[in-house]
Amino acid sequence: MPQYLDGVRLLHHQEPQTTTDATLTFAVGARDETLPTVGVAHALEHLVMSTVRRLPIQIDATVSTTTTSFVASGTQERVGEFLTGVCAALSAPPVERLEVEAGVLAAEDGWVTHPMAALLYHVRYGARGAGLAWLDGPGPDGITAGQVNAFARTWFTADNAVLQITGPIPDGLELALPQGTRPKHTRYGVRSFSGPVFVEHEIPGAAVVLELPDGDGARQSALVVDVLQQRIEENCRHVGGHSYVVDTDSLRRPDSRMDWVFYAEAREGHDENVALAVGRALTTLAADGPTADELELALDRFEEVRITTDVELRREFNQLTAELLDEPAREELDVGQMRAVRPEQIAAALTAALRSAVAYGSFEGSRGWVDLDFEETTLCPADDGELPEGQVFRPTFGARAFSREARAMTLVLTADGLTMRDEDGVHRVPWDGVAGVMRIKDGTLVVFGGNGCVIPVSRHLYRGGAKAVAELEQRVDMALWFDESRFKARED
Repeated sequence: MPQYLDGVRLLHHQEPQTTTDATLTFAVGARDETLPTVGVAHALEHLVMSTVRRLPIQIDATVSTTTTSFVASGTQERVGEFLTGVCAALSAPPVERLEVEAGVLAAEDGWVTHPMAALLYHVRYGARGAGLAWLDGPGPDGITAGQVNAFARTWFTADNAVLQITGPIPDGLELALPQGTRPKHTRYGVRSFSGPVFVEHEIPGAAVVLELPDGDGARQSALVVDVLQQRIEENCRHVGGHSYVVDTDSLRRPDSRMDWVFYAEAREGHDENVALAVGRALTTLAADGPTADELELALDRFEEVRITTDVELRREFNQLTAELLDEPAREELDVGQMRAVRPEQIAAALTAALRSAVAYGSFEGSRGWVDLDFEETTLCPADDGELPEGQVFRPTFGARAFSREARAMTLVLTADGLTMRDEDGVHRVPWDGVAGVMRIKDGTLVVFGGNGCVIPVSRHLYRGGAKAVAELEQRVDMALWFDESRFKARED
């Protein structure tokens, strides 16, 4: 029989211990923000934790792409104080601390996932959903009290939470959360490619995102991920000595598929070696499959996790979070089917995933992907098409005289949206696809398309640019406009 506490689903791990470990998880993360509210979940987490910071126990909180969690370990009385305080602060966030916490957040410069994973999600999803993790939005100083309160009311409700407790349940525990109706998570389409491609940036390291099926009884994709991650770590760290950090990140789609990001940081001067090591791990496994020893080790690792956890509660937690995240349920694990997975099945899965793979390499190391026949692409879906008919704006003579980039730029304003040609190709942002408009201190407006394209509009950059600005102000909802963070402006 399911257990509830003040409307929050409770999963009680009845271990023989006198202390209490608690994790309160909400099915909301950074992908549920919008471009003008990027960082609101992290700001709310800081505000809430400021109210319980003096408790003499171990406490922590994290915001990921998909969830927000509050964690505590200690005596049952103190853990009870923590949970009660967290829920009270979520119901009435101390927004008067926003200015102070903005400075703390700027100093932390935190990411909800690794920067290489954030970049690849941005290539996949654009300026929406998981792709927002790559963008700054208004910065911590641009988050408003109204945005924090609205986000808390919408997502931090009793029916959008799961409380896991190991050990004694605190006496008199009160979870004073709103009892609102749980909202549905918005899901977005992904940018697809007909062959393996790569993008460049300045982060030292290499990464690749693969689309894999998920939820089958044999957990074949779990084995694929384990084998590939271990091969990458072997090549990058233990054999080559190029990396220390080698890890994965994942995002589940509503179509029973997963985006898996494999990334490896590079020590100075070893970027190309890391790209080659990551790429060769992927391509050789796709061609030949894992060795018998590699597959056996992956199976043993999976089995160790399975037999050392509370199987029933783990299954219940996974089912519940899938429901809260609006994701399809997975099939029951069939250990016999898993043990029957063969190396050629791993190879076939990676071969299929390789066809739409998106890789990342630093400017110094992307040559490694070229050598593996990956084709370079842009961060946004620029194309080689023609500019549409409409009002044409070209940079001023002064801009063209001093900027090579400006000489290649043409802006076209149509009834459907904005189109711009630059050195990368043609960028298109329809009016109904604008994710946000950022005001920069010098007067430039930066239009972010949900598809990932970015188009600057300025009275000063283009001849007659005031007309384009006026049309933008008329066409785009002012709720999507925000100012560039003063912290970001200082960095630039």
